[in-house]
Amino acid sequence: MGLDSVELLMEVEKAFDIYIPDREAEQIITVGDFYDAVWRHLNQSSSDKCLSQSIFYKLRKCFTDSFNIPKEQFRPEASIEEIFPIINRRQTYQNFSDANDLVLPPLVLTKKWSAILNIIGWLLIGGGLFVSLILINFFDYSKWWLLLAAAGIAITALISRWMDPLRTVISPPLIKQFAQKVIVLNFGTFRKDNTLNRKEVELIITHIIVDKFGLDLNEITPEKKIGDDLGIN
Repeated sequence: MGLDSVELLMEVEKAFDIYIPDREAEQIITVGDFYDAVWRHLNQSSSDKCLSQSIFYKLRKCFTDSFNIPKEQFRPEASIEEIFPIINRRQTYQNFSDANDLVLPPLVLTKKWSAILNIIGWLLIGGGLFVSLILINFFDYSKWWLLLAAAGIAITALISRWMDPLRTVISPPLIKQFAQKVIVLNFGTFRKDNTLNRKEVELIITHIIVDKFGLDLNEITPEKKIGDDLGIN
């Protein structure tokens, strides 16, 4: 197993509080193999209880109690943006998280501000690297000038931090997707009182892969090889 695969394995072991021996880990080739290995070590019998459904109802109660909205407005295909008030959203979002003891998906920038941050990052990091390479290769400057690119990364990170008040978009946008993300972020707590079924275990592993390696959710299917197909070596 490569370093990326080892990191993924450790992340999953930590998430489910299990240990998969090296000999068994070496036999994990596909995403489906990963699902099977984790499920065996959880030592759970198949459950008809759907944690996703129970969490959906818990979220619905939290929202209806907090924002005084009718239950029928909180539907799986409804937009969470339409339910969560935009005024003072960051503070309200944090208050809602604290009051209900839930870890919520972080708020993100609008497309406009995200594009601006990306442009700034490319200019600072790419520009710093370009200038340093020119100085080193054509003017015989010290390789210490490569730190310009590192400075660009640091400045971009500071600007990103400075833009935190502008992060007001809730992602994922649909309540169904939002509820699934909440399960992934809080499953350690939910497991104490609920039994995870096989489908939900697979969902959590899939989201760990997506979040750690920036892959598209639709790319993660059981037959995909972790190394050859997903590039996790």
